[in-house]
Amino acid sequence: MDEQCHSPLFHIPFEVRDAIYSCLFTSTTLTFTTAVPYDDGSRAIFQPPMYPVALLRTCRRVNAEIAKSWLSQVLFHFNDPMSMLDKLAAISLEKLSLVRYIIVRGEPLMLTYPPKRQVQHRLVGILKLLPRLQLRRLTVLGGRCDKYQYRMLDELVKYGNGWQELRFISNTSEMLGYAYYCLDSTLRDRYQRRPQPEYWQSVMEERDGVQSNPSVLIYRARRAGHRGDVLEPETRELIAQSHTKTPFPDDYEAAEDPVLMSENERGKELMVVVRRGQCGVDYGEKVDSPLLPDRDIRRDFPGKTWLDIRRVCIEAAHTIEVVGPPSGLLRLRPLS
Repeated sequence: MDEQCHSPLFHIPFEVRDAIYSCLFTSTTLTFTTAVPYDDGSRAIFQPPMYPVALLRTCRRVNAEIAKSWLSQVLFHFNDPMSMLDKLAAISLEKLSLVRYIIVRGEPLMLTYPPKRQVQHRLVGILKLLPRLQLRRLTVLGGRCDKYQYRMLDELVKYGNGWQELRFISNTSEMLGYAYYCLDSTLRDRYQRRPQPEYWQSVMEERDGVQSNPSVLIYRARRAGHRGDVLEPETRELIAQSHTKTPFPDDYEAAEDPVLMSENERGKELMVVVRRGQCGVDYGEKVDSPLLPDRDIRRDFPGKTWLDIRRVCIEAAHTIEVVGPPSGLLRLRPLS
């Protein structure tokens, strides 16, 4: 006898049950944070409340009906890039390809390379470790440094894949208004600011083709210091920076934007929305995508998975260097 035949849930038509499942998961946010190491070597693990997905464990029939569809409905919120890699790099490529919505803080990923060298990786390179990722929307929460935010977003526009729509949110307007001047021509491109969104629009049209209709829009909050205003149509406005030179001026970033950097204006939030081309554009992250022209973690660890890379870097970070006899350094590793 079917023990579930008396359940009111299964007396409802499947189409209605499926709508109930979707309503639950589309309103669900799962938040993850990197484990924090203590001095004694133990680690505090932060696990998100899993009550919304507990439905998958109620019975086999519910689990079978929902299957993997929940992966494309829930919102994954990662408080740092490492927690995103820890969670998503550990699942199969098939499941990863079903994930559709991610929010991640745009902080750099700091790794310790052997023997004891600190190396920083930005988000565009981190996403390359998640092949077959094909999000409907990636939301990036910008950090504090205006120049770093600009460079990170610039790289995502130029080389980023794995998302159909990118939303980059900055707490201030400084990301598009800072002044930068560098005499070293080899370093100048790192933080070279261009008039936006005109420049990024041209980049996307070159990547995806004009006929595919990619777009770059910049929204700005109407009030300063009000978090979340840039997300609401009623409290934001479209903006565009202007310039008088053609083509794009090479010295555009040498002076501050007088509007965005003024005292009463710089505190207004920004949101840059980048949409890939709509017609025949394959935006998924590829397994063997080309290496990035700048720093690429895959160049440093060829053929290695994130699990392999993490293990090597953790060992390097916890290696203790003690000055020993004249023969050299004695390297000690803490007991696991």
